[in-house]
Amino acid sequence: MGRAWSFGRWSRALLTILVAMAASLGTSRLASVSAAPSIVYFPQTGHHVSEPFLSYWFRHGGIRIFGYPISEPLTDAASGLTVQYFERARFEHHPGCGDSCDVMLTRVGTLLTEGRTEPAFLPLALDPVSATTPDRRYFPETGHTLAYGFKRFWEQNGGLAIFGFPISEELSEIDAATGRAFTVQYFERARFEWHPELAGTPYEVQLGLLGAALAYRDRIDTLPVARQEWVADYSPDQFQRAFRMPILMYHQVGEPAGRYRIPLWKFEQQLDWLLAHGYTPITMTQMFDALLRGGPLPERPVAITFDDGSPGQWQAAMALNARGMVATFFVVPGRGGLSPEQIRALAEQGHEIGSHSLTHPNLRFVSDEQLWAEVSLSKARLEQITGRTVRYFAYPGGEYDARVIAAVQAAGYDGALAAWGGTGCSPERRWAEPRVEISGLISLEQFAWYVEQF
Repeated sequence: MGRAWSFGRWSRALLTILVAMAASLGTSRLASVSAAPSIVYFPQTGHHVSEPFLSYWFRHGGIRIFGYPISEPLTDAASGLTVQYFERARFEHHPGCGDSCDVMLTRVGTLLTEGRTEPAFLPLALDPVSATTPDRRYFPETGHTLAYGFKRFWEQNGGLAIFGFPISEELSEIDAATGRAFTVQYFERARFEWHPELAGTPYEVQLGLLGAALAYRDRIDTLPVARQEWVADYSPDQFQRAFRMPILMYHQVGEPAGRYRIPLWKFEQQLDWLLAHGYTPITMTQMFDALLRGGPLPERPVAITFDDGSPGQWQAAMALNARGMVATFFVVPGRGGLSPEQIRALAEQGHEIGSHSLTHPNLRFVSDEQLWAEVSLSKARLEQITGRTVRYFAYPGGEYDARVIAAVQAAGYDGALAAWGGTGCSPERRWAEPRVEISGLISLEQFAWYVEQF
């Protein structure tokens, strides 16, 4: 009894403190939003980035995709264009081209692999051309294929516009940093690297430092320069990261159709509509990475989420897998539904597992002790099942208040989702990002309206 009483007293005190902190944090963050700067300085490498390169760099992935700047803007002698070198890319300014092509990326992969004749660089002559599948795609433009993890990374982080076509098959090279062999693949504007030791994390696929290699080849001066007067250091907080993105919310899958139950054929129809209209499903990790850290997003992102972990969702996952699509499943591990083996398999297939509490109560009306158990033990149990960190929480029934949010924060989650609210994602709503409920009773035309107009 004494131990339980101590835990309850400790949890109540902690939650009280966190509620106050959350309230003051929300006020200060809302007051701090301001216009983004037109030039920033990176003390890590001692270089500036200014417009138009700065907005393009931030909007398309920032440090994760392009790395830090390693030169100041300069005039390229061959083309006369203003260019700037980054660790993983070189930017080109094409004035007068219009907003869609004002900034372009140099084909660094093509330039640095000229003359390579290894078998991996020879085009494949496929007759007939192989069909595209969720796991593999053939590009007749260059005669090369793209498969599995590299295909998913290419599709979810900018695709053709950022990386270009593949110009090799996968091959083994020596990692200069470790001296070990690893798998890579070259693209017109990038080199993908597979790091199996980081499997299951956002860093399993990384980009090679081709911008730095091109700067070395071109004998570019990469020495740090002094900060210009009145120029601030770069911080992601300087930029407004709010964006519109539909986060679709599903529940049961099966017959008969109802508000919280969608027939499998109708769900598949909606998936096919999304693909036909250029949408790329992403996980919650990708969404929050873009929202909080300026991570990259595909051109038309959408998130597919399921609440409860009911048995029929397994068939929905198979429909997603058949189309090379991913979803996030918010599971209630304390009551029946998907088996632990199925939950583990979903994570291994590339889907994301989140918590929907331990037993699905209305968290606003439970005791402090039960609230803490619902948010913390569900996380621990799902992490034990999947062997992966559970980072996101969906409130049961969409019910939450300041006390519930504080508990979710204290349990170590990175963000949380509400049940309704529209399609406007923003850092200020990190602990209750909105979703769009998809009823099993709506038509395909209504579904399209929710995705594109709601």
